Amino acid sequence: MNKRILVRCAALVLLAVTAAAVNLPGNPLYGGSRKTAATGSSVGEILPDFSVSCLDGSIFTLSEQRGETVVVNLWATWCAPCVKELPHFDRLLREHGDDTAVLAVHCDPVTEDVEAWLAGYDYGFPVALAGGRALADLLGGGDVLPRTVVISPDGTVLYNAAGSVDYETLLRLTGHGE
Repeated sequence: MNKRILVRCAALVLLAVTAAAVNLPGNPLYGGSRKTAATGSSVGEILPDFSVSCLDGSIFTLSEQRGETVVVNLWATWCAPCVKELPHFDRLLREHGDDTAVLAVHCDPVTEDVEAWLAGYDYGFPVALAGGRALADLLGGGDVLPRTVVISPDGTVLYNAAGSVDYETLLRLTGHGE
């Protein structure tokens, strides 16, 4: 008899704990409201989806990169710090391309022929032109170059800043370093 009472009490306690847990505020399955991150290009925000045509004829779509860390670099051929850091992005892609995507966005529509300039290099990342500046504006602007934006596999902006980065910094920002 005592064993039956003990089993019933345990079942009631389990039922009470379950009922309390599922009715906690914020549980979306049971009417609670779930807080979602704001959209935008600031750290902690969810970057809105975008698609851009690349010079190689491909289309880069952010939402198709879900599950990967995405690194977007805003640059220009005339920007010496930009040119100096491009090999770091290429190395990151070559060494960690299984879970990291890289997109280089050239931000100056009145510069020399970007394709001709790139012909002297063997970069593995896609390059897009920020025609109409819409993409550069979405990412926080292309007025100060270079700019690096790192987006987590779920679309959250982890880093967005103007200024040069080195390879070790890229490793750290993308979770591949210490």
